[in-house]
Parts: sequence; C-alpha cells; structure tokens
Amino acid sequence: MHAETRTRDAIWSAMKRREVYGTSGHRILLWFDLLDESIEAGRYPMGSEVHLAANPQFRVSAVGSFKQLPGCPEYIAESLDRRRLEKMGAGECYHPSDERYLIERIEIIKILPQLNESESVAALIEDPWRVFDCEPSQAGCSVEFTDPDFTREGREAVYYARVLEEASPTINAQNLRASFDRQGEVESTSPCRGDFRTDVSDDCLADAQQRAWSSPIFVSYGQSAGDQAFSER
Repeated sequence: MHAETRTRDAIWSAMKRREVYGTSGHRILLWFDLLDESIEAGRYPMGSEVHLAANPQFRVSAVGSFKQLPGCPEYIAESLDRRRLEKMGAGECYHPSDERYLIERIEIIKILPQLNESESVAALIEDPWRVFDCEPSQAGCSVEFTDPDFTREGREAVYYARVLEEASPTINAQNLRASFDRQGEVESTSPCRGDFRTDVSDDCLADAQQRAWSSPIFVSYGQSAGDQAFSER
C-alpha cells in the first residue's frame, strides 16, 4: 500500500482509499495514477473514483524487486543461532542486494460494466487492453497513455495495471511438470510433492515472471466534481 507512515492510522487510511496493490511474492514497487492538472495533487491514485467528460490520461510506474543474496544479513545471523535460522527458513532470510530485477512489460486491463443483461461479459473485458514493452533499466519503467475511446463510448470504465518482471527461478513454477508426446498429449507428470515421492535434491525450480496488480481506477463519464461546482456557481 501507499501510506505516508507506518502508523496504524496511516495504514488504515491507505486501505480505505484503496491505494493498495498485490504481488505474486516479489517486492515490486507500483504506482498507477490518472493524471489531472485541474486538481492540486495533479493526479488521482489507484483506487480512485473519478468523473470525467474528457478522455482520461494515465501513468504507470514500476520498479523491480531487489535480487536476493544467499543466506541472511549479518545483523540477523548475529541475533539468532544457526540452528534457529535453519528451522525458521532453512538458513535463508530477506537479504536484498543492490541489484534489481528488470521490469519487462506493463499491461493495462480495461473493463466496461454491463449496461444490461444482453451484453456479453466476455466482450466487455479487454485483457490486456494495452501492452507496453519496457527498456531494460534498474530505475524501472514508466509509461503514459490515453484512452481515446472513452468519450465516444460515453460510459463507465474500469482500468488496472499489471506489471511483469524478467523471469527468475521459482519453486513449482511448472506445476505438474508434464511431459508431452509428438501430438501434444500429456504422457506423464512429475509434480513437486514435498515428500518422499520427490527426490530431496530436486529444488522444483523453473523460470517464471513475478508480477504485480494495481487496484483499479473507476472512471465515470460526465462532469468532474470541479466542473459541476463551477456550473452551479
């Protein structure tokens, strides 16, 4: 979540604003904003509900998680004996290096809520709606884009961002680890069972892309709160 501090009140405030996002495990950093120069902050963050009479403009920024060093940081190794560390995490801790994984791609999903039961739900979900390939950079990736169809469609739309890191070894990423014949049919499987049926030397690793998903931004077609107040005056 995006909180100003780590106090209870700040954390609850961020959750109530829905300024939160999820990851598949890696500590990816993610921001998803609707840009609006007419307000003091200049943006509406993820989780916002906005009324617009113009095509919305968005910005997504993401930074990859730190690559991990083996073992545990020195301050943890000095605080706990080796036996305790082995029991807690097989001798491994959160131990970030100075190098980050690269953000490889940013995807935008757009959803149009049903106007009536006759509309096909599948046709209203564009996943992905937009795709941006990122240049390799330790500073992460940032893109800006506009929905040129928003005012033409004249209806509510929901947008959220999904970002993907470069592939990295991940436990059980291949799930059943199926073997296929020449016709593409499954011949056998070798899942990582975590017991005597899987060899103790098998780490069950395969490459997978860690990812993060933003909270949505809800955009309704119509006058903004500021425009409505001006019209009333």
